[in-house]
Amino acid sequence: IAEEDIVVTISRSGYVKRTKTDDYRSQKRGGKGVRGTKLREDDIVDHFFVSTTHHWLLFFTNKGRVYRAKAYELPDAGRDARGQHVANLLAFQPDEKIAQILAIRDYEAVPYLILATKGGLVKKTALKDYDSPRSGGVIAINLREMPDGGDDELIGAELVSAEDDLLLISKKAQSIRFTATDDALRPMGRATSGVKGMSFREGDELLSMNVVRPGTFVFTATDGGYAKRTPVDEYRVQGRGGLGIKAAKIV
Repeated sequence: IAEEDIVVTISRSGYVKRTKTDDYRSQKRGGKGVRGTKLREDDIVDHFFVSTTHHWLLFFTNKGRVYRAKAYELPDAGRDARGQHVANLLAFQPDEKIAQILAIRDYEAVPYLILATKGGLVKKTALKDYDSPRSGGVIAINLREMPDGGDDELIGAELVSAEDDLLLISKKAQSIRFTATDDALRPMGRATSGVKGMSFREGDELLSMNVVRPGTFVFTATDGGYAKRTPVDEYRVQGRGGLGIKAAKIV
C-alpha cells in the first residue's frame, strides 16, 4: 500500500473516514472554506487531523480502553461523504465513545504515553506497552469510582518525553502545570489506575490535558463565547495533585 498524506475526520457520533489531502485545495484567508464532511444535523466533527496511510491510529475510549488500526484501514471517502461508523472497523464495547485519537509512526516514536481522567488521575506508561494486536482492544487505564460515587472516564491522552510539561485545566477554570519527570510522575504498568494529577473543589472535574512548551501560548475559551490567549510562562510549574491556579474568570 502506497504511503499517502491523508486527512482523518471523525465525528462525535462515531463516523470515520480518510480523505486525500489533495481534495482540500489551497484557499485564501477569510473565505467560507469548503465542506469537510457530510453530517447529520445532530452530529459534529470531534477529530480532524493530517496523517499518512502508514501511521497507526490509537483510539482511546471514555471507558479506559485503547484500540488500534492502520490509517489505510479507514474508509477512503471524499470531502462530501460521511464515511462509515467506527463500529465497522473496531470492536467497541457497549457505551464506549472515542475520547482521544493519536497517530504514531511506530511504538518507538516517543518514550511515554500519558493518560488523564475526569477525576483528575494521570498515568505515565511506556508507549511500547500498548503495542498489542488484539482486535478487541486492551486496557489503557483502570478507572476507579469517583468520590461522589459516579464512574470516572478517560478524557485525554498525550505523547510525551520525561522533560515535557503538562497543563491540566478543569471545567471551573482551575489549572495546574507540572513536569513529567520520572521523579514527579513515575512510569506505571498499562493496567493501573494512575496517581492524582489535580485536586478539585466540589462540582469540578478535569476538562483537558495538554503538553505545553516554553514560548508558546495557552488559548482558553468558555461556553459563553469568551476567549483569550495567555503566554504559557504565566502558568508556573507546580507539584502535581494540588488545586492549581485560576486559568480564566468564569462569568
